[in-house]
Formats: sequence, C-alpha cells, structure tokens
Amino acid sequence: MNLIDRYVSEVGKHLPLLNGREDIEKELKSTLEDMLEDRAQNSGQARDEAMEIEVLKEYGSPQKVAQTYNPHPYLIGPKLFPFFLFVLKIVLTVVVSVMLVLAGIQAVTDTPFMGADFAKIIGQGLGSALSAAIAAFGNVVLVFVILERVLPDKEIGSFDDEKEWDPASLAKEPDPDSVSRSELIAEIVFTFVALAILNIYPQWLGMFFFTENEQVFFPIFTEKFFQFVPYINIVLVGKILLDIYLLRNAIWNQLTRLSKVVIEAASLTLTVLILRAPDIIAFSAESLANGPFEPEQAEIFATIATYTFPMMMAIVIIIQSIELVKAVYRLFKMRRETA
Repeated sequence: MNLIDRYVSEVGKHLPLLNGREDIEKELKSTLEDMLEDRAQNSGQARDEAMEIEVLKEYGSPQKVAQTYNPHPYLIGPKLFPFFLFVLKIVLTVVVSVMLVLAGIQAVTDTPFMGADFAKIIGQGLGSALSAAIAAFGNVVLVFVILERVLPDKEIGSFDDEKEWDPASLAKEPDPDSVSRSELIAEIVFTFVALAILNIYPQWLGMFFFTENEQVFFPIFTEKFFQFVPYINIVLVGKILLDIYLLRNAIWNQLTRLSKVVIEAASLTLTVLILRAPDIIAFSAESLANGPFEPEQAEIFATIATYTFPMMMAIVIIIQSIELVKAVYRLFKMRRETA
C-alpha cells in the first residue's frame, strides 16, 4: 500500500458517514492521483515517494480533509442554536416551576411549617426539580440534534436569514397551507418529553408523601393505564414523524392533512378508551389510609381524585374533538380547492 492509499484510508477513518464513504474515498484517491500526474508532468520528474509526500502535505491532514466532507461537525448548528435556546428556556422554566410548586404545596399542606419534614420535602423537591431539568435538557438537545440532521440546509437557513421587510406583505393573506416552524418544533419537543415521562420516568406520574419514618409514593395510575402506553407511544411517534416531515416540506398537502386526521382520531379514541377503562386511577381510600392520611382525609382525597380525573379527561376530549374537526375541515377544503 503506497502513501496515497494509506492517506485515503486514514481520511476514511475520520468520516462519520456510513453511506457514501467508499465513493468519497474513490473520489479523493482520483483527485490525488491526478495531482501527482500533473506534478510529475510539470516538473519533468518521475513520480516517487518524495513527490507524494509533497502533494499530501499541501492537501492537508486527514482529519482536516475529513471535516470538509462532514456537513455536521457540531450537535446543533449556529442557525438553529438561537431557536434551541428559546425553546430550552421555555421547557426548563415550565418543568422546574411545576416541580417546585408541587413540592411547595406538599410541604405546606402535609407538614408543620419549617419542621424537619418540611425541610425534607423542600430538599426532595429541589432534587426532583434538578433531575427533571436535566432530563428535559437532554430531551430538548436530542430533538434539535435530530432536526439538525433531517432538515434540509435551505430550511435551516430560513430560521435566521435576514430578509428586507416589505410593508406590502401586511396586506397579503397568509397561505393556509404553510406551516409554522416554531409551533412544530415546540410540539416535537413537548411530545419527546411526554414519551420520556411515559417510558423512562413513569415515577413522575404520582405524588410523594412523608410519614414520620419514611417517604411514601402514591402512583396516579394503576397498571391498567400502562397497558395503553404502547398505543400512546405509536400516536406520539406518529405526531413527531409528521411534524418532522412538515418541517422538511414547509407546506401541507393532502397526504399530510389525511395523516393529521388519522392521528387526531387515534388520539381521541385512546383518550375515550382510557376514560372508560375501569380502575384506572390508583388513588383509593384504602391505599391512602396506609400513608400520611387519616381515614377521613383519605376518603376525601380519594373522592376528589375520582371526580377530578374524569373532568380533566373531558376537557382533553373536547380539545381533541375540536382539533379533529379542524383537521377534517382543512382536508376537505384542500380537496375541494384541488378538484
């Protein structure tokens, strides 16, 4: 193996591409061979190792050459990074605030003010908030790493390209088939967070209470709820794939409109099935009585939980029904316009 072959092989080791690596190596070898042939003809000397070393030194180190073939030498590029920071601030603020508020409510309602249990709950709340923030940060980074690699360069460039503003654009009607990138990315981020909670951090779906000697955790849902998780995952992944596709194409078409209808219908169906499933809520007077509650308090808390869950699910069903109707309307409207 001569120096050219070794050089090309070394460049290939630094290429992150799985597909197309052989083509790049062949192209690079052909380029170097042509350079050597031209150098030999111009100098009137025979090709030798010294000439190969001279050409390779001019061409650059294998690491630097490999970087020129790598379109993504970073996790999140400079064009998406400002939007990444914007979304990250929103997600971290929401997650940390919710965790701290829950810890504060629990500390105030379940323990004497400034007692040992009070300080313990606050400490646990701070730890939970930190863990939630780290998990949320990782999920947001993962989403933007994926977007950095699936979005075309022209779409990424449109996030921060400065264009001359035309006041006449105010008189133009917005294209009903165009997509809002900010809304899609926010939906992708929060959908990833929901997937992480359901599959990686199911312990967040519950409440912690402190007794005199130990910490007691009460899950919100029974095992019957987690039987629905695989179907929920399918719907959530479908949403993410549809949003990524829309980000790449920047416009709705009949296929994506139909996909939206299917996803919304599946979401609504799942919510109704979960609502109608018996014994889906884990809170009961018997289970709570074994924790920090007196029997009377346990009965009241269980009653509140029993009535609150259907009300919340009813609100979700109303919202999903509205979204389904809107999706169906937009699909039929697009079909009429293209007919």
